[in-house]
Amino acid sequence: MIRHTGKRLLILHSMHTQLFPRYTLSKILRFLVLFLASSQAFADIYLSKEHSKDLPMMQASSEFHCRDKIYGVVVGKWPVNSEHLLEAYWTDPQGKQREHTRFKFIARKGETRTWAWLRLHRGEPDILERLLMQEDDSLREFNGQWKVTFFIDGKKAGKLTFQVSCG
Repeated sequence: MIRHTGKRLLILHSMHTQLFPRYTLSKILRFLVLFLASSQAFADIYLSKEHSKDLPMMQASSEFHCRDKIYGVVVGKWPVNSEHLLEAYWTDPQGKQREHTRFKFIARKGETRTWAWLRLHRGEPDILERLLMQEDDSLREFNGQWKVTFFIDGKKAGKLTFQVSCG
C-alpha cells in the first residue's frame, strides 16, 4: 500500500505475506487446543469419611471428628495409562501445615478416582503430665476449620475447608 503524505511518500507493506498457509495455521491451532484440553484434566474434588477399611465414601462431608480418617477424593478423566501426581497440603486452624501427601496414580479408562487422607494423632504426653495424670487434651488443638489444597501434576486443582471437632 502506498500513501502520500505531503512531502514524504510512505510505503506500507501489507502483512499478507504468510509464513504458513492458512490451513496449516488452523491445524496447528487445533492441535494446541486439543493438547491443552487433554493435558489439563478437570477434576471434581470432595472430602469424605471412611466407608470401609481404607476406602472413602462416595458422598461429600465437611464435618469430621478428630478420630475420623479424612479423605480428599479426586475424580477426573485423563488419557488412559497416563501417570500423574496428586499432592495435598493439609493446614490446621492455626495456619500450620500439618501434612503434605504425595501420591502417584495411573489414569484408567473413563473416570479415575483417587484420594489422599489425613488421620489426626494425639501427642505423646510428657513425663510431668504422666506423673500428674493430667487429662490428655492434645487433640483439642485440632478443633476448628482446616484447609486442604490439592495439586495435580504441580497445578492447583482446588482448595477445600472442613471442620474438625474433638469433643
